[in-house]
Amino acid sequence: PANWPARVLAGLEALGSLANGSVRVTPDLIEVRGTTGNSEASADIAALLLDKLGDAEEFDIAVTYDEKLDPTLGIPTPEECVAQITGIIGDRKISFEPGSATLDASAKDIMDDIAELLQLCGDIPLEIQGHTDSQGRDEMNQQLSQSRAQSVLDALRNRRVLVAGYTVTGYGETQPIADNGTEEGRESNRRIEFKLIETEPAVDETDAVEETEADAEDGDGAAEAEPDAPEEGTGE
Repeated sequence: PANWPARVLAGLEALGSLANGSVRVTPDLIEVRGTTGNSEASADIAALLLDKLGDAEEFDIAVTYDEKLDPTLGIPTPEECVAQITGIIGDRKISFEPGSATLDASAKDIMDDIAELLQLCGDIPLEIQGHTDSQGRDEMNQQLSQSRAQSVLDALRNRRVLVAGYTVTGYGETQPIADNGTEEGRESNRRIEFKLIETEPAVDETDAVEETEADAEDGDGAAEAEPDAPEEGTGE
């Protein structure tokens, strides 16, 4: 269509205002979708398209502002949050009363520091993992590690951390990081870890429908290309 290259290039340039998103160019419309850390992105994109293409073009801009993506607010990414939790713990340890899932008094300051960070991070997909040493029965170690991870979650919730995206998992003695044959090793293996839950990228429904339709058309074409079966008795 007329002016097609200019319209496509303008749409691609609009994507520069987004952290992630998509642009769809049709003969009658330019659609821009996505998320951004720029609160003025919608106005910026509209101004860009008007400047490049004029006011005769039809635009549909649906951009969501996400403050976690706003670099001016200094909000760390989920990956940065997990790395900073590791830094906060450092040489310290989230510890419990012996043989119990009750946090001991020494854990208060660590939990306060972690909670302060996670309040800034927002509702990120986080797994709180509990681990034990190899002493005792496997089943009891797994249950203890699960209870301890749950205690940490409860402590964060009590500190007004958004924990809707968190899960707790007790791994018992199955993932040692040191030798269980020494007291120092067993002490290292009794631990709480924070891991980011990897999420699958969202699939655009429009793209999925178009791919399905394309596959169906390919299948119809293949079926039409098949030669007719020879008639019985013709000798072909």
